[in-house]
Amino acid sequence: MKTLLFIFFLMSSQVVFGQSEDNVKLEEKITSADRMAFVNPDSALTTLKKLEPKIDGGRLKSKFLLAKGSAYSVKHLSSDALKFGFESLNNSQKGKDSLMMINALGFIGNQYYILKLNKKAINYLNKAETIIDYLNDDSLQQVTANIYFVKALIYKDNLDSEFAIRYFDKAINEYKKSKDKSTLLNVNITKMQKGYSLIDIGRSDEAESIYLEVVKETEYHKISELYPYAKIGLAAVYESKKQFEKANKILLEAEKQIRNTSNIGMLTEVYDALSQNYLGQNDKEKYFYYSQKLENHLLQNDDIEKKSFSDLLNKNIESRDLELENNQRLFGMFVILIFLIVFGSLFYIKKRINRLKSVNN
Repeated sequence: MKTLLFIFFLMSSQVVFGQSEDNVKLEEKITSADRMAFVNPDSALTTLKKLEPKIDGGRLKSKFLLAKGSAYSVKHLSSDALKFGFESLNNSQKGKDSLMMINALGFIGNQYYILKLNKKAINYLNKAETIIDYLNDDSLQQVTANIYFVKALIYKDNLDSEFAIRYFDKAINEYKKSKDKSTLLNVNITKMQKGYSLIDIGRSDEAESIYLEVVKETEYHKISELYPYAKIGLAAVYESKKQFEKANKILLEAEKQIRNTSNIGMLTEVYDALSQNYLGQNDKEKYFYYSQKLENHLLQNDDIEKKSFSDLLNKNIESRDLELENNQRLFGMFVILIFLIVFGSLFYIKKRINRLKSVNN
């Protein structure tokens, strides 16, 4: 959950300048499909496929390509997501469309963050921020907030929680200035991520207040896609306070909501937390039960990550922009990363199995 929920973020509203009525309607349909991708990426791709013959170029094409990229990102197909991100960037550069260039750069940076290639992520995010600073346009509040948000995630993952909180606050401030319909959603997602950083530095009471507020808002506004995320965050607060029974009750409620979805990452978060909580309560039976569930989902996650890296190696989507030497260096880095992922996962699973055996004994 800590790394997957932000996929929904890079769906910035676009300013429409003198478009025909047909183009406005098309843009609305693309935006609708983009939002749909978060909960049902296959349906979003079906909708976009029907719209494709009507897209003739320009900003609509750039936005259309990013919408496809978003759907593939939710499906954990990072190579396809990046492919459409770079196509959108290329199209916007040809059209000298600064706004869509920013969106494409932000999307690409986001995808590299998902792949944990943080240096490449920061590179593209910085390019986007440079254009934003140059334009100094109030209509860019939404996308500016997106950039701050992903940067905050990177700082958070690098355990620089104070700096992460600063960027989360900057993102929240920019989102609140925006008139986009997704403002409420974006602000609450950012608050939840900020909550994890607050937990990391021992400010659990502040984090609890944030998650209770988000749970209340998601219930009131019926933001069903965020409700289980908020519950998992609230459970993390109680875990940090060693209130395991309270945390487990919330986690089991969240599991019921997401059990039949394809969100493997969120279920992994739930099962990991449940297994550790039951271990803290010395409940060996339930610890073993949820550890088995966790290991099954870890293996699925491992397969997804290996496929993403493998696809990137095979397609080499940036080959047209890089020198041969850089390509070789990048290829070598991916090979090393795959090696580390495979053997790291095997080591982790072996360690978990040994722990289970010791508990049973």
